[in-house]
Amino acid sequence: MELDTIRKRIEQLAKLKEEIKIQKELLKGELENEEEYLKVAEEAKAANQKKKIIRDEILGRGPNQETLAKIKDDNEEISTLKEILSAELVQIFHENNTDEIAGQKIKVIGTLVPNAKQYDKKNFSGSYGE
Repeated sequence: MELDTIRKRIEQLAKLKEEIKIQKELLKGELENEEEYLKVAEEAKAANQKKKIIRDEILGRGPNQETLAKIKDDNEEISTLKEILSAELVQIFHENNTDEIAGQKIKVIGTLVPNAKQYDKKNFSGSYGE
């Protein structure tokens, strides 16, 4: 595949994102011009603030704080394990030239990273190497 094709696709994506941004602003303006909508939105905002106060009070209790801390720790561990697994799967994909392991397909996803210069030193495992 030619780089020009990729560049054109990137330009198309940027153009469509900008069009969506403009369209969303137009719709936002329409909503803000409706009195009834603004009134209901303000009521909903007040209700959400009250709900947040009550929620924070309940979650601030001792056992609930411990549960929240445990959930946070577990989510961090899940995130770390996913990163490690992803790096291992990419390594298997490259070393063995296969997209299957233990009867499951490996899905390799490529994404563009803004300001790619900061990622030049990253290796395939996602960590910074030599």
